[in-house]
Formats: sequence, structure tokens, C-alpha cells
Amino acid sequence: MKQPDPAKRDSFWLVLTIIVIEFVSGYLQGFYEPLLAKFASLLDVDASNLSLFNVLPTAVGALFVPFFTRLGDIRGYRKILRIAITAVLAACLVVWAGVAVGSWGLVLLGRTFFGAVPVWLPLHIALVHAKTVGQRATKAVSAIVATVTVGTVFGTATSGPVYEAFGGSLTGAVGIVPGLVFIAVLLVWLVMPEFVSGAHPHIDKLGFVLLAVVMFLAILGFVEVVEGGSASLIGAVLLAAAIAVGVVWFRYEKRQEHPAIDVRLMLSRAMAPLYVGAICMGAVFFGFLSPIATYLAHDPGKGFGFGFEPLHQSAAQTAILFFTVVAAVAVPFILKLLTPKAALAAGFGLGIVGFVQFALLEDSTPQLICFIVLIGVGIGIINAAIPVLIPERAPQHQRGIATGLYNSSQTLGGALGGGLFLSLLRIGSVEGADAASTITEVGYDWVWSACAVFLGIGLVVVVAFLAKGRPVAPSAPPGVVSQVSSAVPAASPATAPVAAPAQNAAKAE
Repeated sequence: MKQPDPAKRDSFWLVLTIIVIEFVSGYLQGFYEPLLAKFASLLDVDASNLSLFNVLPTAVGALFVPFFTRLGDIRGYRKILRIAITAVLAACLVVWAGVAVGSWGLVLLGRTFFGAVPVWLPLHIALVHAKTVGQRATKAVSAIVATVTVGTVFGTATSGPVYEAFGGSLTGAVGIVPGLVFIAVLLVWLVMPEFVSGAHPHIDKLGFVLLAVVMFLAILGFVEVVEGGSASLIGAVLLAAAIAVGVVWFRYEKRQEHPAIDVRLMLSRAMAPLYVGAICMGAVFFGFLSPIATYLAHDPGKGFGFGFEPLHQSAAQTAILFFTVVAAVAVPFILKLLTPKAALAAGFGLGIVGFVQFALLEDSTPQLICFIVLIGVGIGIINAAIPVLIPERAPQHQRGIATGLYNSSQTLGGALGGGLFLSLLRIGSVEGADAASTITEVGYDWVWSACAVFLGIGLVVVVAFLAKGRPVAPSAPPGVVSQVSSAVPAASPATAPVAAPAQNAAKAE
């Protein structure tokens, strides 16, 4: 009688534990979005300031991912996961308390610590690769990434019904989230094994500090770029300062043996267009979530909107995620029919058409359906194709680094886009109106137009500059390892489509 393999058994329980935790991660990321309009009305927040609900955690997450994955390599993955997951439990409790006492400031404080959520997946995948080998590791990673998407869809779909089940009580609805995250806390503290990779202990502290300053100035600049319906001098100064500090940071990082971010890799010709595309896609997908929620909830009797309650919000946003997943699953087949450049151009093009028609046409159900399909499919193609192409184009010893930088680029784009959209929503605002009615259709049209511009930039960069699918010539000795070495493919703060297998390599153009 064949004896069971202890390694396989331990690997199975590890992956199952991670799958449960990542389902919770996806669920809590999807759960809040359909309820954003209720946050606005309960806490007397306008659509512009409501964007901070997603801007803050996205901005913090953009910095947390490379820093905490580096700490995981040095200190141990479980140790950092315990910190990150427990911090999110505390964040959920603070958000719930903010809703209960009617404090928008307390809600934002809690949302800030949601920036630890994007750290979970890279550390989990690093742990899987440490404990599992070969085909089992590949299958485990695919299952884990898919689970995040399933959790996000499930959270978005059930958000509205849960709100209704609590009799329209936002306090009751958001109160279930800490309970789910508590399950993840128990698993990481009581079940999760430890692994320390023995990575070089050096941390480029100054590099991370400079990166944080660049991000802070850039996001604040985008938030302040519009004031009173016109360009703001303060916003321009902040953006100029961000560029200046960014130049200093770039030059500093190029001189480091163990940089915080491998800038040589990011700016190589075969990779840079993909990272720019990731930033543009992240700016749109993570940035438009709050505006679309409040737009759909707006009373159509006041000139625009659809008057959606949370139940309908759940249905609409779940539909967008559904088409995103469908497109992501189809990417391997698309890459067999089209070159990488053509596939990405199609994704960006569909997104552009979706936002343009939403900005120009009158509100109607057919228009909304068209928007949902075009945006879902377009973003799904981009979000699944880029992480397939990046590992194929990177040197073998830098593939993990390259995909981790994709994740950070996407998250940073979301923070910048969210800040800009917060500012654009103020255009055409009505002074003296109550907070829920301050933002007008003009501000929303500016947001939809900005989304089209971001996607247009991604389209132009990909079409004009994306090189053929060949590995990047190493820019540094193989021993030089980036600080994001444990990061993994395609895991956004809000959704993570199923990544296509690596064997579906980019076709030479």
C-alpha cells in the first residue's frame, strides 16, 4: 500500500489555508464598493471627498508592497503576514466604528491601513514557492490568484443583499467584515508555517523614503490640481516638486547595489511600455470605482444618474467584474490569434470607447450595459495580458522582480488616478448645496474623459514603443537582486483576474 507523501499533504493544507485567506481578501475588497453612496449620504460627504475612500489605501499599498515583501524575504513571510493581516482586522474595526459614530475621519483612518491588503498575495505566493515545487506550485499559484477574483466578485455581489438584510443599516452591513477577517487572523497565527529565505539583509531605507515623498507630492498634487473649476498653482507646484524629487530618487537608485526599486529594469525598452500601460490601467480601474458608485446612485430626477440602491449597485459592479474575468480567461486564446501589441491595443481601445460613449450620450439602460461590457472586457484583457508578457520579456533571474514591479505600478497608477479624479469632480460643483448634491454632471464627465485619456496614453505607448517579445539584456549583475523579489503576477488591491499560463508566451511581431 502506497504511503501518503507528507510533503504533498503539508503543501495541500498550506494552499488551502492561503485560499481561505485570499478569499477573505477579495471579499472585503469587493464588499465596500456598492455601499459607497450610502457612506456619502450617512456621513455627509460629497463625491469628490468620497474618492479618498479608495485613494488612501491604494496610495499606501503602492509603497507597502515592495517594502513589506522585502521584509518578508529577510524576516520571514509568516511574520510579516501576521502584521499585515492583523492590521487589516484593526482597519475593519475602525471603519465600522467610524460608521457607527458618524465620523468620516475615523473611516478614512481605517481605510488608510487597508493599504496592507495588497501585501498579502505576494507574501503568500512567495511562501508557496518556498514550500512547494514544480507543477504543484504552478497550480497552487493559479488557484490562489483565481480565489482573489472569486472573492471580489462574491463580495460585490452580496454587498447589496447584506445591506438589505440588515434593514438598510450601513453599520450592520459593514459589521460583518471584521468577523471574516478574524478568520484570516486565526489562520495566519495558528496554522500558517514560517519560511525565511535568507535574503540579503540590506534595506534601501533612503530609497523607500524618497519614493514615499515622490508619491505623497504627486498624489497631493493631483488632488489639488483643480481648484474652483480652474487650474491650481498649488497643484502645479506640488507636481513639479514630485518630478524634482523623482529625478533625485531615480539617480540615487541607479547607484545602489540593492535598490528599493530596480529602475533599470523598469525603463528597459521591452518593459517600460508595459509598466506605463499598467500605470494607466491602474489609474482608470482603481480610480473610477468611487465616482461610478456615486454616479449610479444619483437621483435621475435631478438631471443625471440612475438612482441605484446598493442591491442594484452590487449587480452593476459585479457585472463589470464578471466581464473582466471572462476577458482574462480568454487572454491565452487571444494571444494565439493576435500579437501582444494588437491584443493590448484592443483592450485599451475597448476601454476608450466605453468611457467616451458614457461621457457623451444621455443616461439610459442600453448605454450602461454597453459601458459595463466594454470596460469589463477592455480592462480584463489589459490586466491579464501584461503579467503574461512581462515574465517572458524579463531575464530569467529577474522575472519575479519584473512581475512585482508590475503590481506596484498598477497600484501607484490607481492612487494617482484617484487623486486626480477627486480633483476633477469639483469642476462645475454647486456652491452652497448640501454635500450630497454638490457635484454636478460636469465633474463626472471630466472624470470619464480623463479615464479615456489615460487609456489613450496607454494605447499610444504600447503601439508606438512596445518592442518585440525578447528577453531584456541584463542591466545589472545576476547577483543584484531587487527588493521586490517575492512579488508575483497580477494582483491588484481591488481585483485580480486569473493570470494566463506562462506558456502562452508573447508572439513575436
